[in-house]
Amino acid sequence: MGKLLTIDTGKAARKRLLTLLLRNGAYVLLILMCLVMAILDKNFLTVSNLMNVALQSSIMGVLALGMTFVICTGNIDISVGNLIGLCSVCGVALVQFYQAPWYVAMLVMILVGALIGVVNGALVAYMNIPSMLVTLSTQCIASGMVLFISKGKSWTNLPYALVAVSKSKILGVSALLWAVLVLYILFHYLLGYTVFGRKVLAVGGSMEAARASGIRVERTILLTYIISGTVAGIAGILQTARLGAFYASMGSGMEMNVIAATVIGGTSMTGGRGSIIGTLAGVLLLGVINNALNLLGVDANMQNVARGLIIMIAIILDAIRIRIDKDS
Repeated sequence: MGKLLTIDTGKAARKRLLTLLLRNGAYVLLILMCLVMAILDKNFLTVSNLMNVALQSSIMGVLALGMTFVICTGNIDISVGNLIGLCSVCGVALVQFYQAPWYVAMLVMILVGALIGVVNGALVAYMNIPSMLVTLSTQCIASGMVLFISKGKSWTNLPYALVAVSKSKILGVSALLWAVLVLYILFHYLLGYTVFGRKVLAVGGSMEAARASGIRVERTILLTYIISGTVAGIAGILQTARLGAFYASMGSGMEMNVIAATVIGGTSMTGGRGSIIGTLAGVLLLGVINNALNLLGVDANMQNVARGLIIMIAIILDAIRIRIDKDS
């Protein structure tokens, strides 16, 4: 009897340890990756390289904020990558063709993102169309509109006010990174410490239970998509500033890295669980991995293979997490 109790206790302990590692894997892997790269390349831990990692990850990090809210409800938004390009082209076109003030261009970028968010959210929440199909459609629409408006051309020589956030520094750090930090603080508070954040997690945990408790499920889902679209508009502003120009390919394909970072950070693909701090860890982990592949001189094609494997691993780990939670 005592031996059986010892075995059961050992299994329970191993299960708790595995759960702990799976839920906090992004932090562990981030630390391990930094340690390994510090040994393999002496340039990795230099201030300039770490700043480069942060800047390279910044736009993905902004998109991941909105993605966290959407995935927490059990849905997904694969339109965010191309939405960056659409928001950017709409704002920059006003400046290029109509000499609109920079602040009007920025406002239009945010409004375009929010409008697409309304469309996505309404179709998913009120028409019960699968989020993958809805956002795949808007992804295609956004991609087509970018090429239609820009004719596939790049636009440079933008007004300084549009790119100032990437050119300016505060305490020696790019103002763009400070802007991203402020966004993370605000969204961390929104998801973790507000009634709305609790509603988002409740809807993802169980729509029926959330509806029974008086939560307006459809409205909550709609708002998460509006957040995702608005954040994509902000990302469009920041990406335009960072590149100092508009490019027709801007943001294309970024959505998969965003989803991977969000899931690696502990947000469950089935909804009901997620955190902004975890998402940040996932974003930084992917940023470090991308930087490591470049520093180690890995072939560009193999880098895509590596990113694909990372996304697959993230999905597998999430499936294991879900299975463990069900067995608990």
